[in-house]
Amino acid sequence: MIVHSTSRTRRLGIPGLPHGDRLATALARRLDDGYHWFRSVTPGGIEAIDAVLVGPGGTFAITTSGDRGRHARRNGHWYRWNRSTESWVPWDAVPVTTCRLAGRRLSMYLERAALPALVTAILVPPSDMEVEVPRDENIGIAIEDPERLATLASADEVLSQAQVDRIVALLDPRQPLPRLAQATPGG
Repeated sequence: MIVHSTSRTRRLGIPGLPHGDRLATALARRLDDGYHWFRSVTPGGIEAIDAVLVGPGGTFAITTSGDRGRHARRNGHWYRWNRSTESWVPWDAVPVTTCRLAGRRLSMYLERAALPALVTAILVPPSDMEVEVPRDENIGIAIEDPERLATLASADEVLSQAQVDRIVALLDPRQPLPRLAQATPGG
């Protein structure tokens, strides 16, 4: 996996991997150099997205923030487990909403650039967060751990190499833009 640095500061750590980026390290073990990793992406001035993974398997907007504890979706509403009362109480699902909106913003940005706009929004919750969603309910995001995310990202090839290169060039302005095929011979 190729890691693109989106910040101007350099930290000490493993060459090519941002210091302390455990998710990138876990994905790098499972994904080859056909995949590209961006941390804290703000393409075209849109609100920052925690991370973006682009490769033959598609484009993934990844949110890594979350709230500690147990959370569940029941009867169309979100709840969190309150240990002191041992009951479910209403929860404002900010990490879920943030994840869904990040995927939508990236999708709209790619669509405006005439690139494949299918973006999968993924929530990778912290280890101390548990999220339960009924299997028959679509909440607009996927909740995955790093191992399952790598499997999901490499399951099918939905993007060509040229499409991946164009998306990478769009997300990392320091990358040279790949040349398009000429409309006419020689010109």
